[in-house]
Amino acid sequence: MTSAFTGLLAYPITPLAEDGSVDLDGLAGLVGAAVAAGVDGVVLLATSGAGVSFDDAERDAVVRVAVAAAGRAPVHAGVAGESAHRVVARARAAVDAGASGLVLPPFAYLPLDDAEVRALYARVATAVPGAPVCFYNKPVQLGFDVSPDLLATLRDDGSVVAVKDPASLPSRPAGRVAALRAAGVVVGLSGDPALTDGAEPADAWHTGLAALAPAEYVAVRRARVGRSEAADAARTWLHDLARAVAATGRPLAALHAVATLLGTPTAPPRDALVPLTAADGQALRDVVARRP
Repeated sequence: MTSAFTGLLAYPITPLAEDGSVDLDGLAGLVGAAVAAGVDGVVLLATSGAGVSFDDAERDAVVRVAVAAAGRAPVHAGVAGESAHRVVARARAAVDAGASGLVLPPFAYLPLDDAEVRALYARVATAVPGAPVCFYNKPVQLGFDVSPDLLATLRDDGSVVAVKDPASLPSRPAGRVAALRAAGVVVGLSGDPALTDGAEPADAWHTGLAALAPAEYVAVRRARVGRSEAADAARTWLHDLARAVAATGRPLAALHAVATLLGTPTAPPRDALVPLTAADGQALRDVVARRP
């Protein structure tokens, strides 16, 4: 089993029916459309997919349906859990369901230190040997920011092949991508506002909006070297949409709203305790209406 975690990786939401159950047909539609538009892979059950809000049976169904819808395109699965035991169980289940690779953040009740992170990733590597793992770095949310030195250690341990890193943080030094590459891992960036507005070149883009507007994102990714009028229009629209999503302060709820506006009806995410305001909803509608 191999996976480079390179190119444009789309992170679909997990669509929900009005009763809160998983809309597997809606998910299959999102995955199939993204692959048909030319994305290089799909990542399920991570932040955009609200993976921690689903039980084991739902997660299994999500992975199996997406793998079938994706055809030959790689499908990766987020396997965050509240304990190492749960992470290992989810990793095994995802691989059994056909996932090509795993995306794992250093999630825990309390922030982990380097030794604990190394132990967590080693347990996953032992449990699912040969399954490539991408380190999902979420320093703002999890209180842990992976260093290039630790990534090199994880690579040498055989437990990590790639990293997903925020494209823009105020504390980030210049040359972050180069430093991560020096660790010997594939470097991917996330954060739609930055990706659509001059982020450092990287081996991969990890993005939720690419699953909702894949044709536009594929055009922008392919035109990152050179320019075209069509790609410029798509970039401007995606950047405006990314900023509107971020401005809500509730990006997961906003992605569900955008999905509905773009033709995949879905109930709000299970863990969205406060709905979008009317003003936020209108701002999203205004941007979607300008789709080139």
